[in-house]
Amino acid sequence: MNVLLFLFFSSLEWFSLIILSFALFKFEIRWYRGQIVLSAFLLSLLSYILFEVLNLTAIASLLQPPIVFLFFWQIFRVALFYAGLMAINGYLGYVVVNALVFNVFRIFDIMLVPGTQHMYEAQAISAFIALVLSWLVHKYRIGFTFVPHGDRANVKLSGINLRLLLFTIVGYIVISSVNYLYFLGDYTFLFLLVAMVALALLQYWVFRREYSDDH
Repeated sequence: MNVLLFLFFSSLEWFSLIILSFALFKFEIRWYRGQIVLSAFLLSLLSYILFEVLNLTAIASLLQPPIVFLFFWQIFRVALFYAGLMAINGYLGYVVVNALVFNVFRIFDIMLVPGTQHMYEAQAISAFIALVLSWLVHKYRIGFTFVPHGDRANVKLSGINLRLLLFTIVGYIVISSVNYLYFLGDYTFLFLLVAMVALALLQYWVFRREYSDDH
């Protein structure tokens, strides 16, 4: 039963993260419904193996983003450069939501441990918030349009694109530290601030790319 609960709430989180990533870049979700559900389930299996089987809680967030990137590249068929951008941008956005929820729990002195009831509650709340944000982004057409559909794109690694790559890497570094800072270091609020700054910087260059002629 615990395994099923873990997989359900983990799948819900991965589903919400992918939906948020798609909404931010105005991808038609209905074209990818099967792939999204399958990817969310497979990623939940990965999480279960890392957290419960191998007990790699501290470094799970280091290992998960590259796998998410591979899903965007190989399953959703997003071009290599943009697959990394979409994956990290959506991931970082979801991590900020997660960190906000975790901080609220921490205010009430509730310690969140993977595979526990309070963690499931935090995961459900985070997923719900991410889905609401995705709906708002879609409803008010706030997202970006420069990411091409298809797995081929000619990208010049200069100017804004080079900065996007740089801040995508910075975003990954921030994401990779989340589990260590929260579960082992108890630096939840510090991580929230760092994640918000990283997300803001990445969004700045995403906005610049949306309105530039760089390709």
